[in-house]
Amino acid sequence: MTYSMLSPKKLLNYWDRLQHSLWFVPVLCTLGGVLVAIAMLGIDYSLKRSWEDIFWLETTTNGAQTVLSTIAGGMITVAGVVLSMEMVTLSITSSQFGSRVLRSRLGDRTTQWTIGAFMGTAVYSLVVLKMVRKLGEDNFFIPHLSVMAAIIFALGSLMILLYFIHHVAMIAQAPEIVASLAADLRHSMERIFPDEIGDPPPKQNSHEREVTDQEWKALENGVTIRSNREGYIQGIEGDDLITLAVRHNLIIELPKRPGDFLSRGEPLARVAVGEQVDENALSRAINNAFFIGNNRTPWQDVNCSVHELSQMGVRALSPGINDPYTAVNCIDRLSSALAQLAQRQMPAANRFDHDGHLRLIVDRQTFTSVMHAAFDQMRSYAVSSAAVSQRLMEGYQRIADAVSHGDHAADVLHQARLTMEGALEQPHHPADLKIIQEQYERLTHQLEPLLEKKKESQPDQDPIDEESDEEGEASGEVIG
Repeated sequence: MTYSMLSPKKLLNYWDRLQHSLWFVPVLCTLGGVLVAIAMLGIDYSLKRSWEDIFWLETTTNGAQTVLSTIAGGMITVAGVVLSMEMVTLSITSSQFGSRVLRSRLGDRTTQWTIGAFMGTAVYSLVVLKMVRKLGEDNFFIPHLSVMAAIIFALGSLMILLYFIHHVAMIAQAPEIVASLAADLRHSMERIFPDEIGDPPPKQNSHEREVTDQEWKALENGVTIRSNREGYIQGIEGDDLITLAVRHNLIIELPKRPGDFLSRGEPLARVAVGEQVDENALSRAINNAFFIGNNRTPWQDVNCSVHELSQMGVRALSPGINDPYTAVNCIDRLSSALAQLAQRQMPAANRFDHDGHLRLIVDRQTFTSVMHAAFDQMRSYAVSSAAVSQRLMEGYQRIADAVSHGDHAADVLHQARLTMEGALEQPHHPADLKIIQEQYERLTHQLEPLLEKKKESQPDQDPIDEESDEEGEASGEVIG
């Protein structure tokens, strides 16, 4: 029983971690500075007699050493200043908006490349400085072109510093932080829910059907695989699990999804075994298909970004901060994302092989779960502010304009009703309460046709009071 240690999804997971690290790009730039210095010195050495007639390029040994040492020292000093500015910005961002938004801040490309530019220029200058030889020394050599390149790199780094200062002033603003988190959410949704409503189903879902009683019985009598690690599930290698199931005639059920926390020894999967297999090898293969880390990431967990936006809004509404405008920004971005999600197909829970045999059952992502993650906490804090409650109702209206499914309509109206009821319990001005009631009535009137269709298909359920047949809060997940 083998497992691919460097599968594409595992590489993508590592790449995502590197992109959100502060050290990766500066290290690349430092190595790049060494390579560029070697290349420039090679050009200088091969063409050293050609620079004698270019007066503005030619320099002396002392001049070259002075310029290079000044640039190297200055770049290292400024790199320290940039890092200090970054630490101050991270501290302010964490205290004002919460530590959860730092993941997005650490992945800021401008900061990474600014630090990298100064580190690379400093290392370049040091390498070139080492090769300068005075007249009378062995291998007398003055790298005229390399010195000029160092001056150009230093000037470019100063231009980058000016842009970095402007950039820091911009991204420290709450709307910019909210926009950055919203961009992460949008990218996560496009990756996890690639198919819009009306698109043909994916090939792996072409045999879509319900799990039979015989298959459920086989799972109940099957093998329980337990986790050998502890942490948050950042992703699941679904393709490897399906390949494993086909090779050994298995049915694998996963009760956990990306974003869930796993403790060591906790059930990770149930496996219906169709033939004799090595349980230890099976456990290793299934455990290796899970990416476990200390933090949640939006790679396969759409609710990671949803929670970041929601918690930023909740923090803004806390009595200690009392910043309703930031909460309004979060509501606008969340409602826009939910409106887009309403137009996308949810991933299937049951995955089949090419012959139509059930191979994998996952705890699927639902529109209902994202609605709960986005608005449950936000709604509870927003009812104390009439203005924020009204903006919540406007957000529900934005989502309602995009929904075309009865379950989605019921979810939207359920949140709207709870928001209205919570606001009515607060000592708001009657004029504000009237606006909220009118917003709810417009929503009800708009969504009634979809609710009627749902009621006709499910006559025993109340489309408004019944939240959904789907799961509650979940963490976005698509595998395989």
